[in-house]
Amino acid sequence: TNAVRRAMVRCTLVLIDMTEAMLQSNSAPPRFEFCVDAVCRFAKTFLAENPLAELALGVLRDGNCKVFSHLTSNCSEFEAQLMKAAADGARGRMSIASGLMRSIRVLEATPEYAAREVLLLFASLSNWDHVEMQIDSVVSLLEEKRVRVSVVALSPEMHILRRICSQTSGSYTVGLDCKHFEKLLDDHVPAPRYGTWQPTPRLVKMGFPKQVDEVAEGPAMCSCHLQTRLRLFICPQCHARICQVPGKCFACQLPLASAPLMARCLRHLNPLPPFALMPDSADKSTSVSCCGCHLPGLLPWQCPTCFGRFCESCNSFMHSSLQQCPGCIERALQPTGA
Repeated sequence: TNAVRRAMVRCTLVLIDMTEAMLQSNSAPPRFEFCVDAVCRFAKTFLAENPLAELALGVLRDGNCKVFSHLTSNCSEFEAQLMKAAADGARGRMSIASGLMRSIRVLEATPEYAAREVLLLFASLSNWDHVEMQIDSVVSLLEEKRVRVSVVALSPEMHILRRICSQTSGSYTVGLDCKHFEKLLDDHVPAPRYGTWQPTPRLVKMGFPKQVDEVAEGPAMCSCHLQTRLRLFICPQCHARICQVPGKCFACQLPLASAPLMARCLRHLNPLPPFALMPDSADKSTSVSCCGCHLPGLLPWQCPTCFGRFCESCNSFMHSSLQQCPGCIERALQPTGA
C-alpha cells in the first residue's frame, strides 16, 4: 500500500460567521452562544492534539473580515480574543470573498512545509461580495497559495461554498443539530492528509528549551508577555525567557517544542486500530477482567494485536484520548527469552 503523508505542522485560521444570520431564534441553545462555546472547546482539543499547530481567529461581520487573533499556540490567548469578538455581537451581512482574501494574507507568510487551512463556520443563507472581489479569482489564488478551505455549516448547503471546498481539497459538512455540529468540528482535529501537493522532505530547525525555576533569584519576566513568572523556559538559541511551550521564541522566532509533544504528534501517523466486537462478551463477563481498568463485566471489545479484552468505557477512552493499548504496552515491556 502507498504511504499516507499527513501534515504535522498546521496553520489554521478559524473564520466565524458573526452576521445577523447567527441571531435567528429557531434553535435551542441560540446559534450565536452555542457556536462561540463550540469553538472554545474545539480550540482546546485542537491545540492539545496538535502540539505543532497554530490557530488564528477571524470574524465575518458587516461585509468584512477582521482578524482578532493571529497564529498562536496559546489556547488562553485564543479564547480571550474570541470572547472579545463575541462581546461585539452579531450584525451585518456576509462577504465570503473578503474572508477568503484576509485568510490568504494571514496564511501566505507561513512556512512552505506547513499545511495552510481555513475552517469556516457558516450560518448565512446569502452572500454580498464587493464588486472588485471576483470569487473565481479568489479561488484561483487559494489554489496557488495551497490554502485548503473547509466549511462546517449551520444552514443549508450553498453551491459556491461547495465549489470552493472541492477546488481546494477541503470538505463541506452541514450540522443537523448541536451534537452533530460539534462532531463535525472534531473531525478537523486529526492531522489531514496531503492532497495533490506533496512537500519536499526537509529538516526543520526546532529548539528544545530548558525549564528553569526562578525561585532562588526571584520572579523573572518573560519576553513574550513582559509578565513576571516563577517558572520559565529558556530558548536554546538566544537564551530569551518564554512562558510556555510549544510556541515560537519571541526574540529569534525559533519554533520551540519538547520531546513529549513531538511524541504526541506521532499518534496521528500511527493511530490505534479499531477493536473487534466479540459475540461471547456475556459468557466472559465474570471470568475475565478488563485489560484496561481490571474490573469484571461485559467485555465486548478485543485488541487485534495482543488479543486483550476491554469494556465499552476503556475502548472509548483509548480511541478518543489515550491512542494506545495497555495490553500491547505491557506485552512489549515483558522480557523475551526462555
